[in-house]
Amino acid sequence: MRTDNFLKKCEDSGQFNSAQIFEIYWGLNKDFGKSLTIKQVKLYADPKFNDDQMFQIRKGLEDGLTINQIKVFADPEFDCCQMEEIREGFNNHLTMKQIKVYAKPEFDDYQMLQIRYGFEECLTIEQVKLFADSKFNDRQMQEIREFIIENNDIPINTIKFLIGLNCI
Repeated sequence: MRTDNFLKKCEDSGQFNSAQIFEIYWGLNKDFGKSLTIKQVKLYADPKFNDDQMFQIRKGLEDGLTINQIKVFADPEFDCCQMEEIREGFNNHLTMKQIKVYAKPEFDDYQMLQIRYGFEECLTIEQVKLFADSKFNDRQMQEIREFIIENNDIPINTIKFLIGLNCI
Protein backbone atom coordinates (compact mmCIF):
# COMPACT_ATOMS: atom_id res chain seq x y z
CA MET A 1 0.00 0.00 0.00
CA ARG A 2 1.31 3.44 -0.86
CA THR A 3 1.72 5.95 1.94
CA ASP A 4 -0.84 8.39 0.51
CA ASN A 5 -3.42 5.58 0.25
CA PHE A 6 -2.74 4.56 3.86
CA LEU A 7 -3.11 8.12 5.10
CA LYS A 8 -6.33 8.60 3.13
CA LYS A 9 -7.71 5.35 4.57
CA CYS A 10 -6.98 6.63 8.10
CA GLU A 11 -8.58 9.99 7.37
CA ASP A 12 -11.68 8.42 5.80
CA SER A 13 -12.17 5.96 8.65
CA GLY A 14 -13.46 8.72 10.94
CA GLN A 15 -11.65 7.04 13.87
CA PHE A 16 -8.88 9.62 14.22
CA ASN A 17 -8.97 13.29 15.17
CA SER A 18 -6.84 15.86 13.33
CA ALA A 19 -3.95 15.64 15.83
CA GLN A 20 -3.79 11.85 15.45
CA ILE A 21 -3.87 12.18 11.64
CA PHE A 22 -0.98 14.64 11.89
CA GLU A 23 1.09 12.07 13.84
CA ILE A 24 0.37 9.45 11.16
CA TYR A 25 1.27 11.94 8.42
CA TRP A 26 4.44 13.00 10.23
CA GLY A 27 5.66 9.41 10.44
CA LEU A 28 5.07 8.80 6.74
CA ASN A 29 6.51 12.05 5.42
CA LYS A 30 10.17 12.13 4.38
CA ASP A 31 10.18 15.95 4.46
CA PHE A 32 10.02 15.92 8.28
CA GLY A 33 13.13 13.81 8.81
CA LYS A 34 13.10 10.07 9.26
CA SER A 35 10.36 8.48 7.20
CA LEU A 36 8.86 5.36 8.70
CA THR A 37 7.43 2.40 6.83
CA ILE A 38 3.69 1.80 6.78
CA LYS A 39 4.31 -1.31 8.91
CA GLN A 40 6.01 0.87 11.54
CA VAL A 41 3.31 3.56 11.43
CA LYS A 42 0.65 0.87 11.90
CA LEU A 43 2.14 0.24 15.36
CA TYR A 44 0.72 3.57 16.51
CA ALA A 45 -1.95 4.38 13.90
CA ASP A 46 -4.60 3.03 16.21
CA PRO A 47 -7.48 5.04 17.69
CA LYS A 48 -6.77 3.55 21.12
CA PHE A 49 -3.76 5.91 21.31
CA ASN A 50 -4.17 9.66 21.65
CA ASP A 51 -1.89 11.95 19.65
CA ASP A 52 0.61 12.37 22.53
CA GLN A 53 0.92 8.60 22.92
CA MET A 54 1.32 8.28 19.14
CA PHE A 55 4.11 10.85 19.31
CA GLN A 56 6.03 8.79 21.90
CA ILE A 57 5.72 5.61 19.85
CA ARG A 58 6.76 7.46 16.68
CA LYS A 59 9.77 8.97 18.49
CA GLY A 60 10.80 5.50 19.65
CA LEU A 61 10.66 4.23 16.08
CA GLU A 62 12.60 7.25 14.80
CA ASP A 63 15.18 6.70 17.56
CA GLY A 64 15.78 3.20 16.18
CA LEU A 65 14.21 1.19 19.00
CA THR A 66 13.29 -2.38 18.12
CA ILE A 67 9.71 -3.57 17.75
CA ASN A 68 10.10 -5.54 21.01
CA GLN A 69 11.23 -2.39 22.80
CA ILE A 70 8.35 -0.37 21.34
CA LYS A 71 5.84 -3.02 22.41
CA VAL A 72 6.88 -2.52 26.05
CA PHE A 73 5.41 1.01 26.10
CA ALA A 74 2.95 0.96 23.17
CA ASP A 75 0.14 0.27 25.57
CA PRO A 76 -2.82 2.62 26.11
CA GLU A 77 -2.58 1.96 29.86
CA PHE A 78 0.50 4.21 29.85
CA ASP A 79 0.02 7.93 29.41
CA CYS A 80 2.44 9.79 27.14
CA CYS A 81 4.71 10.81 30.03
CA GLN A 82 5.04 7.21 31.25
CA MET A 83 5.76 6.15 27.66
CA GLU A 84 8.49 8.77 27.47
CA GLU A 85 10.19 7.48 30.63
CA ILE A 86 10.23 3.95 29.25
CA ARG A 87 11.48 5.16 25.86
CA GLU A 88 14.22 7.21 27.54
CA GLY A 89 15.32 4.13 29.47
CA PHE A 90 15.86 2.27 26.19
CA ASN A 91 17.59 5.30 24.66
CA ASN A 92 19.91 5.38 27.69
CA HIS A 93 20.84 1.72 27.16
CA LEU A 94 18.98 0.15 30.05
CA THR A 95 18.32 -3.55 29.59
CA MET A 96 14.88 -5.04 29.05
CA LYS A 97 15.12 -6.56 32.54
CA GLN A 98 15.79 -3.14 34.07
CA ILE A 99 13.01 -1.46 32.08
CA LYS A 100 10.50 -4.09 33.15
CA VAL A 101 11.10 -3.13 36.80
CA TYR A 102 9.38 0.22 36.17
CA ALA A 103 7.32 -0.28 32.98
CA LYS A 104 4.17 -0.74 35.01
CA PRO A 105 1.03 1.42 34.87
CA GLU A 106 0.92 1.70 38.68
CA PHE A 107 4.02 3.93 38.57
CA ASP A 108 3.49 7.52 37.48
CA ASP A 109 6.11 9.15 35.27
CA TYR A 110 7.90 10.79 38.23
CA GLN A 111 8.22 7.44 40.01
CA MET A 112 9.46 5.88 36.77
CA LEU A 113 12.05 8.64 36.51
CA GLN A 114 13.43 7.87 39.99
CA ILE A 115 13.68 4.17 39.18
CA ARG A 116 15.35 4.92 35.83
CA TYR A 117 17.81 7.25 37.57
CA GLY A 118 18.66 4.42 39.95
CA PHE A 119 19.67 2.18 37.07
CA GLU A 120 21.50 4.98 35.30
CA GLU A 121 23.46 5.55 38.51
CA CYS A 122 24.57 1.88 38.36
CA LEU A 123 22.41 0.54 41.18
CA THR A 124 21.66 -3.17 40.92
CA ILE A 125 18.15 -4.48 40.33
CA GLU A 126 18.09 -5.66 43.95
CA GLN A 127 18.99 -2.16 45.17
CA VAL A 128 16.44 -0.46 42.89
CA LYS A 129 13.69 -2.83 43.99
CA LEU A 130 14.09 -1.41 47.52
CA PHE A 131 12.34 1.76 46.35
CA ALA A 132 10.56 0.57 43.17
CA ASP A 133 7.28 0.22 45.00
CA SER A 134 4.18 2.24 44.15
CA LYS A 135 3.52 2.82 47.87
CA PHE A 136 6.40 5.33 47.73
CA ASN A 137 5.85 8.66 46.00
CA ASP A 138 8.63 10.03 43.81
CA ARG A 139 10.13 12.14 46.62
CA GLN A 140 10.38 9.11 48.92
CA MET A 141 11.90 7.10 46.07
CA GLN A 142 14.45 9.84 45.52
CA GLU A 143 15.39 9.90 49.22
CA ILE A 144 15.85 6.13 49.34
CA ARG A 145 17.78 6.10 46.04
CA GLU A 146 20.13 8.84 47.25
CA PHE A 147 20.58 7.08 50.61
CA ILE A 148 21.56 3.85 48.84
CA ILE A 149 24.04 5.68 46.61
CA GLU A 150 25.61 7.56 49.54
CA ASN A 151 25.71 4.43 51.75
CA ASN A 152 26.54 1.77 49.19
CA ASP A 153 28.47 -0.24 51.78
CA ILE A 154 25.38 -0.87 53.95
CA PRO A 155 23.92 -4.37 53.41
CA ILE A 156 20.58 -4.65 51.58
CA ASN A 157 18.87 -6.21 54.62
CA THR A 158 19.87 -3.25 56.79
CA ILE A 159 18.49 -0.81 54.22
CA LYS A 160 15.23 -2.83 54.07
CA PHE A 161 15.04 -2.63 57.85
CA LEU A 162 15.62 1.15 57.84
CA ILE A 163 12.96 1.62 55.15
CA GLY A 164 10.54 -0.47 57.22
CA LEU A 165 11.15 1.83 60.20
CA ASN A 166 10.65 4.90 58.01
CA CYS A 167 14.18 5.99 58.89
CA ILE A 168 15.06 6.92 55.32
